[in-house]
Amino acid sequence: MKETLDNDSTKKQLGFEYQKLVALEYCLNAKDGEYVYIECFGDVQYGNETVEIKHHEGESNLTSNSVDVWKTLKNLVIEYDKLKSNDRFILHTTQNVPSDSIFHNWNMLTKAVKYKKLDDHSISATSKPFKEVIFDTKNITKIDLLEVLEKFIINSDEPKIQEKLIQLKEHPTLKIIPENLKEPAIGVLHGWIIGKAIDDPNKWEINITDFNSDLRFNLSKYTKDYIPFPSIKEPERDDANLTKGYKFIEKLKAISIRKNDLHQALKDYVRSEEAYEEILKINPTLKNNIIIYEEEINSGLETEKSAASYHLSKDSFKDDSHILKSQEVYFKCITNPYNEILGFNGTQKFFRNGRIHNINEITDFEWLYKETDI
Repeated sequence: MKETLDNDSTKKQLGFEYQKLVALEYCLNAKDGEYVYIECFGDVQYGNETVEIKHHEGESNLTSNSVDVWKTLKNLVIEYDKLKSNDRFILHTTQNVPSDSIFHNWNMLTKAVKYKKLDDHSISATSKPFKEVIFDTKNITKIDLLEVLEKFIINSDEPKIQEKLIQLKEHPTLKIIPENLKEPAIGVLHGWIIGKAIDDPNKWEINITDFNSDLRFNLSKYTKDYIPFPSIKEPERDDANLTKGYKFIEKLKAISIRKNDLHQALKDYVRSEEAYEEILKINPTLKNNIIIYEEEINSGLETEKSAASYHLSKDSFKDDSHILKSQEVYFKCITNPYNEILGFNGTQKFFRNGRIHNINEITDFEWLYKETDI
């Protein structure tokens, strides 16, 4: 399949990831005792600044009819009572502002000129509803609107997501991190910020004192001789995934493994594949270490299955006790203690179990005993 469906969810997700990278940059630049807020008073709030963040792929222009600007101004008008103590309202956008846009050289204009440009502009149908709210005196007085416009600035032509990632890698905080580990280190800090939203979904607040304290611990792992194991999120459960023809799932069904355990097996498999790719991004030469790790796992599977076969007899295949013994071997293999990958620290259990399922996927190994196994 060469063409994807017409779906913009990936772009929306990319925009959200970009927002979190910008928020991380604010956190890295902030001082102990300060706070950064995300999705509380705009996309990001730091000190007396509220920031709306807009990411656009490719080359694009911020025109006179740009929804990004008009909608941002509309939101500022609606929420003015909550935000009026701020000194600046910033639109952070990756778009360029062409010379024929009313927003060209916006930050150099007086509030009166800004007001006139907006008021005089013959707006497009798409942005017209926002303009109507902005200039409706039931929502805000002209004096207060002028105050909003005086504080409202546009930071255009900001780095796109890949450029922002490169910028973060060069941040002074990460100077002590080897180049090949900077992206995973940023990922850990990224995850720490997301964790704060999970802690309190109603107030996504970053206490910079806490952030800096945990930052020193989190980054210390990347300055040692070993490599920290990559952090991989657990995928969401999706029943449709069990019908996609995975061989290892079919082999587990053959020994009557229950649905919940099948889902866990699939999650471990998917996470291990993602971790495998991340490891190779860090250093492709580490592939040999994983090959050795998988060879040890494969040997362990063969040993466990062979050892348990001594408790089977021909009669075991008449009363299905061979299936129970197969289940016993499976659960023993995924609950046994596991080793570190050579050169790593913090290898996760899901990775070992995921590699077990990968072995079942690509080899002839099966959990189900046959009479030829005894």
